[in-house]
Amino acid sequence: MTDTVGTRTAIEQTVRIAAPPEIVWSFWTEPEQLCAWWGVAAEVVLEPGGLLRVEMQAGEIMRGTFTELDPPHHLVFTFGWEGNAPGQLEPDSSTVEVTLTPDGDGTVLVLRHSEVPVTHAEDHGTGWAYYLGERLVAAAAVRSA
Repeated sequence: MTDTVGTRTAIEQTVRIAAPPEIVWSFWTEPEQLCAWWGVAAEVVLEPGGLLRVEMQAGEIMRGTFTELDPPHHLVFTFGWEGNAPGQLEPDSSTVEVTLTPDGDGTVLVLRHSEVPVTHAEDHGTGWAYYLGERLVAAAAVRSA
């Protein structure tokens, strides 16, 4: 789902994960768990204003700053890419909000990535669908088993 206003848009995706919120939370806040689904290396300073940095397989680096933390239910961080490659989202130029809601023995995860330039929406929507819907769902289910 996208919600477009002007030249910026928001991407929202929802997945159900077969793991409790505490386990899903760890996949956003612990470097080893981040690497299980999102990147090959990660740095986390888990406090408001703290760093979230994830190096991807191809060497691209997502860098953000935590702005809200309410374990294990809600986190918000800024989002962008390190480096000066033309057309990349600059660090801190967009915001990702993750809400984790208990659902029986699992968790419903809602991700909202806002302030995404319309020109980047399709790529980021596809990326989040892959990383959330395939990689995070599988990694969290294995850990929870």
